[in-house]
Amino acid sequence: MDHQLPDYDQQIAAFLSGNITSSELEALEHWKNLSDENKKVFGEAVKTWNNCPVRLETSEIEQDKMAVQGTIMTQIALQQNRDRLALKFLRIAAIFIGPLMLAIGWYLGANQPLQKTISWNSVSAPRKHIAVCNLADGTEVWLNAGSTLSYPSGEGSEKREVKLNGEGYFKVTKDARKPFFVITQNTTVKVLGTSFNIKAYPEEEQITTTLEEGSIQLTASKPGGIPYFLSPGEQAIYQVSDGKMTINKVDAARFSAWRSEKFLFKDADLQTIIAELERLYDIKIHIQNPKLAKLRFRGMFSYDQDLLDAFETLKRSVKLNYTIKDREVWLQ
Repeated sequence: MDHQLPDYDQQIAAFLSGNITSSELEALEHWKNLSDENKKVFGEAVKTWNNCPVRLETSEIEQDKMAVQGTIMTQIALQQNRDRLALKFLRIAAIFIGPLMLAIGWYLGANQPLQKTISWNSVSAPRKHIAVCNLADGTEVWLNAGSTLSYPSGEGSEKREVKLNGEGYFKVTKDARKPFFVITQNTTVKVLGTSFNIKAYPEEEQITTTLEEGSIQLTASKPGGIPYFLSPGEQAIYQVSDGKMTINKVDAARFSAWRSEKFLFKDADLQTIIAELERLYDIKIHIQNPKLAKLRFRGMFSYDQDLLDAFETLKRSVKLNYTIKDREVWLQ
């Protein structure tokens, strides 16, 4: 089991503000001694800090210190099996860094005024893995393989707003005063408190939003986008190419089954299945027989299933042959 240390800029910030722990100090010293460039970066940060006039009130500094101390908790667990990649959930506590951390993070212009700015942190789920992120307001987010969630820190940390690239399941903590926004490349979802799934991979032509509980407002990002309101059990499919929105009744739980380490497909076309397999296994799949594109499939893949097992599952469903070489697959 590997543990990922905080970024060195946060360690430098903690050192300069007097909030560094003994373990963080040891890690910082180790990083600093790795290269002359690291020592130079550290020295410049110390010089900038010492030359920087104080622009924050003492009460603000103490308040920010308390906020920082209460939020530095990150743990990433990743376990691999020698013969196959075993699925393990990554428990990630989202860190919302206070204004003090931003002030001392990378302020390299000694003659520039110190300003509070909004920055974005991110959490990603690697291939064949699911990441679980707990946001500061209590909202839980599951990220499917190959997905990234970005959330604001600093002055923007009070906003309930995130950016999604890929697929995520959201269980949003209710707050009538502060709506929660999920922004994708082409749509925006507004909620107060609910559970829903969004699939918005940039390489795909559709953005699929499926509501399990509560209600949401879905709007296309293009100018003049019309808001659509979904009820539980409804799914909205947005066509990126022409901006068309279609809403259907579905079994909502089936579209978030991936949280249980499974990819379920019911009457799915081969292209849809190929997109999922390419994402899970980081491979490229070619269709050599055009007739295969018209076939429909139903079944299930487990995330811990190896590549051969996955294609044997397809082969048993229809008359399909395959050839695997390196990281490419040809379907015949």
